[in-house]
Amino acid sequence: MSIKQLRIDMLVVYGLLGGLVVGVGGTLYVKRDVPDPVVVVPEPVIITESQVAEKLTDIDLLKVPCSSEYIAENNDLLCREMFCLMQTRGIDSKVSGADCSAISNVQNTMVILETCRDAENKLDDRCITIYRERK
Repeated sequence: MSIKQLRIDMLVVYGLLGGLVVGVGGTLYVKRDVPDPVVVVPEPVIITESQVAEKLTDIDLLKVPCSSEYIAENNDLLCREMFCLMQTRGIDSKVSGADCSAISNVQNTMVILETCRDAENKLDDRCITIYRERK
């Protein structure tokens, strides 16, 4: 190996080491002034103290739809849906809106089936298709 080739190899090694030192040093210099991000923790919203929340969770709202006369005349789905919606209010809610939507969906399906029956108590497919497209 010649001295000229050794000098070229040493220059390449020195160049790589110098680039590494300059790159790491420059990165550390730029990052030293960046502050840590501040994490803000939101406080929970307490709904139970408001007058609106008290009215929405008032059990007296269920007296009419959950009465035995109303259930005998109609059905118990309105009572179930209203009770479910009342349970979604407040910070200690036990059910989600999806649960209440399922109850509402059952009620809507029963109305569709009742509406789409003809005089012979057979279901009209066109009627069901129209409702299904709108649902």
